[in-house]
Amino acid sequence: MKKILSYIWLLLPLVAVLSCIEEYRLEGAAPTEAEANFSFTPTAESDNILQFTADGNFFMMNWDLGNGQTGEGKTVTGTFPLAGTYTVSLTVFNAGGSVTFSRDIVIEQTDPLLLDRPIFNMLTGGVEATEGKTWKIDAGRPGHFGVGPNPSSSAGDFPEWYQAVANEKEGSGMYTDRYTFFLDGFGFNMETNGFVYLNAAQGSNFPGSFDPGVGDLSAPYEAPDGLRWSIVEPEGGYPELTISPGGFLGYFAGGRTYQIIRLEENEMFLRFVDQANTDLAWYIRLIPEGFEPDPLPEPEPEPEPENPDVNFTLNDLVGNGRRVWMLNPAVGAFGVGPGPGSDAFFPNGEDISEDRACLFNDLFIFNSNGNYEYNAQGDVFGEGYLGLADGCQPESDLLEASGSAWASGLHSFTFTPGTATDLPKITVTGTGAFIALPKAFNGGEYAEAPPRENESVTYEVIGYDASTGQLSLSIDISTDGSVFWNFVLIPAPDQSLGLSEFTRNNLVGAGEKAWKLKPGAGAFGVGPSPGSDEWFPNGNDISEDRPCLFNDRFIFNDNGTYTYDPQGDVFGEAYMGIEDGCQSVDALSGTAGEAWGAGNHQFAFIPPSGDAPAKLSVTGTGAFIALPKAYNGGEYTSGPPRADETVTYDILGYDANSEELTITIDISGEGGTFWTFVLVPAND
Repeated sequence: MKKILSYIWLLLPLVAVLSCIEEYRLEGAAPTEAEANFSFTPTAESDNILQFTADGNFFMMNWDLGNGQTGEGKTVTGTFPLAGTYTVSLTVFNAGGSVTFSRDIVIEQTDPLLLDRPIFNMLTGGVEATEGKTWKIDAGRPGHFGVGPNPSSSAGDFPEWYQAVANEKEGSGMYTDRYTFFLDGFGFNMETNGFVYLNAAQGSNFPGSFDPGVGDLSAPYEAPDGLRWSIVEPEGGYPELTISPGGFLGYFAGGRTYQIIRLEENEMFLRFVDQANTDLAWYIRLIPEGFEPDPLPEPEPEPEPENPDVNFTLNDLVGNGRRVWMLNPAVGAFGVGPGPGSDAFFPNGEDISEDRACLFNDLFIFNSNGNYEYNAQGDVFGEGYLGLADGCQPESDLLEASGSAWASGLHSFTFTPGTATDLPKITVTGTGAFIALPKAFNGGEYAEAPPRENESVTYEVIGYDASTGQLSLSIDISTDGSVFWNFVLIPAPDQSLGLSEFTRNNLVGAGEKAWKLKPGAGAFGVGPSPGSDEWFPNGNDISEDRPCLFNDRFIFNDNGTYTYDPQGDVFGEAYMGIEDGCQSVDALSGTAGEAWGAGNHQFAFIPPSGDAPAKLSVTGTGAFIALPKAYNGGEYTSGPPRADETVTYDILGYDANSEELTITIDISGEGGTFWTFVLVPAND
């Protein structure tokens, strides 16, 4: 029976022997078909291995042996293990053009010895496997599917850029497809079970393609009958497996030829080039149907990571209660690279502080009460994702753009201390909260504004030099630990930068000003540092539970008088001599805590000096702000308060826009326990 290329589709080893060409034909006329004639003779090895020789001499001679083999030169050798008729063609070229001559070659008998080859037997099961050998994707093991560079890097032929985890592509169709190879007639059967998995760039070639939810596309597809396979083993390269048009293996990326990186009885590992992007090479691993790989060995326990001696604490971050940071104007202070601390991708060792002065004057302010403030100092470095043109420009432009949430603003932060295995971490939270670079978040970068609402972004502290104050931060913006933005901050030389100065005039207003506790989380609490409420109420808003506390008025008069007005009720505690909870201020009458009721006292305001913050003192028997029992160095356990006592509070922060005034008092006497209160004007 006649077997032509479209039926046989057989590629077998080719040994091309180039003959000595004594002269080249360079006539102006194209060669004739007769000049492209050739002869052939069987070799001593087998009547099914033929040597073909061109009659003429041309500077280029290309062969198609009709079995899938091709060759170049005056003489080539072809292998034809199966009986049948093959159409062999020779195309010759000269300066005038080209011509092709073809003739049918009849192979009388099949030579089984040419079929008994290890690579064929591994693929098909050999002559005895009349039902062929069926393969499937090895879904249960990591790395069964992936991608790497083309050509491969010096690291080798494997999916170095991405490797799928076990069963990652479940539902795509990849895992339900089966591929059967027959030695008889080099047949191939592709059972799709309804649909197949393909590269997104190939979707237009598959009607009805859809998103399977695991990346790329799936599509309904039934493979045609009569498919064939072929193998050719190029000298110096991997064997190449080709499936005839209409069939493919695992994942369709435009081609049907696969390099066999590894072929064993129970494993086939293939590489193939993406035809839509030839810079990529895909990889698939298959196993025989019914074969169960040995369970993967339990992974060796990861060695305990060593903390690279980053000794950085919350006190280092917030200083005496408030610390202002800015980018270090030097090489390596702002950049992106393949690892923590690297700027190899940008700017690769260059100092960009002068080119981006509007970036290097930004202030990143951490307060011990958990507030984090970004202050752009009036200008920003614009980029397209912000909704701005590139380069330095007024911050007012950003306020009108889609990225306005990335402008100066108040957020919150948390600090996670380092351990023997983990680096310290700083997390900033809020819509538009960031350090140094707005677009960077954990696992990605914003391509456009606005940022997600109330987002948290965490930075690892990879280094801290206490002598210089240099603080090195890193954030992984990839999903696989391959791309990191890195920043080096230093304390701002003037720690008053970004802080609204609080004056006596702010305190007394036009002559008298009433203040009250801010009704919100963090306004009333105690913790191990200024601004902290870690011990109580630990981030909770207690304003609704204690309305009799949050309606108290603390009134400062320009004449130096301070008045406490409880508005008719107080929050009682046992040390006051009354029951716990909200009750009438009259309950204090005749008790040991009577002096903590409504009353007039004196106050003093002390401006900041050097490193010392501004201070606010109230003086009188029972004088206090917010909490009666707290005094400098201790707490009352019972009344009455000491006569004519002075209690002094440090001013921790002031926001001129919201007029939030944060004060704190050390009740330990040694810097270990602080009550903190946030006051706002009582405008009613």
